[in-house]
Amino acid sequence: MSVPSTMRALGLTKVGGPEHLEELEVPVPTPAQDEVLIRVSTVGANHQDVFTMTGRANVGSVVLPHILGIDPAGTVASLGRGVTGLEPDERVMVKPAISCGTCKFCTAGHDDACQNLRNVGVHRAGGFAEYVAVPATNVFRIPETLSFAEATAVAHSFPVALLMLRDRAEVGPEDVVLVTSASGAIGSASVQIAKALGAEVIAAASSQERAELAAARGADMVIDYGTTPEFAGLIRNRYPEGVSVYVESAGNPRVWKEAMKTIGRKGRVTVCGAHAGPIVDLDLTRLFRTRVSVLGCSGSSLRSVRDVLAMAAANSITPTVDSIRPLWEAPAAFQRLTTRQSRGKVVLRVREE
Repeated sequence: MSVPSTMRALGLTKVGGPEHLEELEVPVPTPAQDEVLIRVSTVGANHQDVFTMTGRANVGSVVLPHILGIDPAGTVASLGRGVTGLEPDERVMVKPAISCGTCKFCTAGHDDACQNLRNVGVHRAGGFAEYVAVPATNVFRIPETLSFAEATAVAHSFPVALLMLRDRAEVGPEDVVLVTSASGAIGSASVQIAKALGAEVIAAASSQERAELAAARGADMVIDYGTTPEFAGLIRNRYPEGVSVYVESAGNPRVWKEAMKTIGRKGRVTVCGAHAGPIVDLDLTRLFRTRVSVLGCSGSSLRSVRDVLAMAAANSITPTVDSIRPLWEAPAAFQRLTTRQSRGKVVLRVREE
C-alpha cells in the first residue's frame, strides 16, 4: 500500500480540553533515520492525553496544533534509513516512552527512569492520525493472539503494571496484593500481573459491578468501596497481618487513607498515577514504625514491554477493552474516561483492521 502525501489527523488547536480537538489535513511524516512510519489502526484515550491537552503534563510549551495519542497500533508503512528487523505491513504497536539509551539510568537497565525521557503524543506527534513516525526501538510486533485494539490496551497499561509489581515491589507467591481502581486499564492489568507472579490479590473498585469485573480477571477477594468506604476492617479480618503490597493508580485521597490502614509490616506501596488526587495524607510515624516503603513508578521499560508481549502470546493475560469508537469521536471517548464510566481501556479506531 502506497503512502499518501497528506493525512487526516485530530489536532489540539488550543490548550483546554477535548473540545479543542479538530480534524485537520496535515503532511504525512517522513521517518527519520532509525524511525518507522506506522499506518495507525487504533490508539487509546488516556489520562496522559488529558494532562497534555489541559496543560498539566509539565512538559513545557506544546506547539499547536498538536497531535496526541501515546499508544498507537497498526502496520508498518515504511522504514527510515538504518532500520532492520521489520518489514512493510507487519502488525506493530508502540511503547509510548522514548528513552535516550545513554544516561546513567538507561545504561544501568532502568530506561523507565531515563533522564531525557520523551513520550509519543506528548513531546512529539502521536497516534491521533492516520500515520505516525516513531523510533524503531519503540516499535514491537503484535502477537497473533491480539487484535489492534487489544494491542493498544496492552501497550501502556500492562508494561507499567509489570514494572511496578515485579521490578519495583518484587512481588512473589508469598505476597498479598491490594489493587485499588481495579476495573481501570492499569488496575485490571495489575490484578492479572500480580496473579501471574503468584500472589493473592484483593481487587477494590468503586461499585459492585466494577469489583465483579476484577473478580473475572482472577482476584481472590473483591471490595466495593463505593458501598463500603471503610473497607480496611474487611481486609484485616481475612488477612490479619495486612497486605504486603498496595497498588495505587489513581490517587483518590479517601481511598488512599483507607488502603494505607491495610498495609502490613515492611509492606510496599506502588504509585503510578494521580488523576484523582494528587495530594494525600501520609502518617510518617506509622510509615517508619512499620518499615513501609512507598515506591513511585511511571512508564515502562523495554524489558517489561517484551515480557508482557510474551505473556500475551502465551494467553497468560487478557486486555480489557472498554469500548471502541472512531477517532473523530474522541471528545465522547474522553468524556467516558474522565467521568469514570469506563471499564478498562477506551480505544479509538483510526482505520478498520
